[in-house]
Amino acid sequence: MNKIKEDIKEAKPKAVRKNNFFFRYVRPLLDGSIFSREKAEKNFPFIFYVILLIILFISNTFRAQDTQRQINHTKEEVKAMRIKSIYMKSLLMESTRPTKMAELVKGMGLEESQTPPRKITIED
Repeated sequence: MNKIKEDIKEAKPKAVRKNNFFFRYVRPLLDGSIFSREKAEKNFPFIFYVILLIILFISNTFRAQDTQRQINHTKEEVKAMRIKSIYMKSLLMESTRPTKMAELVKGMGLEESQTPPRKITIED
């Protein structure tokens, strides 16, 4: 009778460890057992590759942020220059009006002509 119970206990399957991607690659990285293995030297190129990718990713992020800051700064400069340009154009238009020009040349002794200009045609 005891022998049957022992056979039943032995017949139970043991917990089989899964051989999927997580248990094979990710878990050793997370728990640090990748460094404690006897043949850890073969994993160093992969580790250096991952570190290089992380450094490149971080530098790419910093470069993108810096470029975005430069773009925003340039947009603000363009906006300020556009406002200045519009202001200067309005000043130029104001200063070149005929009435304004007449006021400026009065001090030189010049007067505005009261007769309209005529077209001169020469016949051959």
